[in-house]
Amino acid sequence: MEAKPFLLNAHTQLELAGLSHLCPSEPVPFTSWVGRMSWNRFRLIPTRIHFGVLQGIRELKKSGTTHVWDITATGASVTPLLGSGLEGIIFLEVRGLGIKKARSRLRLVQEHIRFIRQRHRGRRFEAGLFLHAPYSCHPDLLREGAVWSLREGIPLGIRVAESPAETELLTSGQIASISPLYRCMARLKRAWPDHIPGQRPIPFLDSLGVLDARPILVHAVDLTDDEIDLIARKGCSVVHCPRSNERLSCGRMPLEKFLQAGVPVRLGTGTPTSIPDLDIRNEAAFAQALHRGWVDSKVIEGLIRKNI
Repeated sequence: MEAKPFLLNAHTQLELAGLSHLCPSEPVPFTSWVGRMSWNRFRLIPTRIHFGVLQGIRELKKSGTTHVWDITATGASVTPLLGSGLEGIIFLEVRGLGIKKARSRLRLVQEHIRFIRQRHRGRRFEAGLFLHAPYSCHPDLLREGAVWSLREGIPLGIRVAESPAETELLTSGQIASISPLYRCMARLKRAWPDHIPGQRPIPFLDSLGVLDARPILVHAVDLTDDEIDLIARKGCSVVHCPRSNERLSCGRMPLEKFLQAGVPVRLGTGTPTSIPDLDIRNEAAFAQALHRGWVDSKVIEGLIRKNI
């Protein structure tokens, strides 16, 4: 019997496909992109979000993708993906630096995840929880989300160590640039004085017990060797988005060190606002060129074709 085709895109955010025009044509500072993207995403109307999701699904299927791990903050991609014929994980995202509102959002997301699991158990998609990032979630939100995910057996994901700017914010509360385009990060800085952790992203998550839930760590670029060893010991996995990292001036993820440490790695395209297309084969080709001399090209090709 012929093997069933398998092609995984391990990081998308289809609800932002309507903002694909924001994708930079050449590398830009991460924080300027965050400011511009955040300003525009909250101005998207539901109709445009919906059609963006449908557009993204068509693009995925046209490129031969069979499995996708998508993140949605609005829930807009849930129903279209469930009926798309694709398979994978739909992560419902939560964020918040004010703990009362953050807990309220977490409860809503938990109920949505339970509903999806009960209504669609055994079908093509699994529902998961996604904590936006260490700098955009209150420490209690990070801790409680991880505990719940571990207890309920829910897939957990988080963006982490994407850029040196993230590390700078978490360790010192400082932001290098004063450009108006950095206003989103500046708002985060103002919200943090009571709980600047004074730690790098991975040790910070570990101190909260988040790594005990074996989360999927998306991006994972700005890391030390000790942090990679910690990720391996905790049994976490990583999603590598090389084109997004390049466009947002985040640096080269040390893919070879993750593989040497035995950390499971997948490839993902990332959000449509930071990459030119959702074709995971183009991501693999870029990764092969980027890591030439460090990682064998056949190994990289395997990162998009392994079973979930």
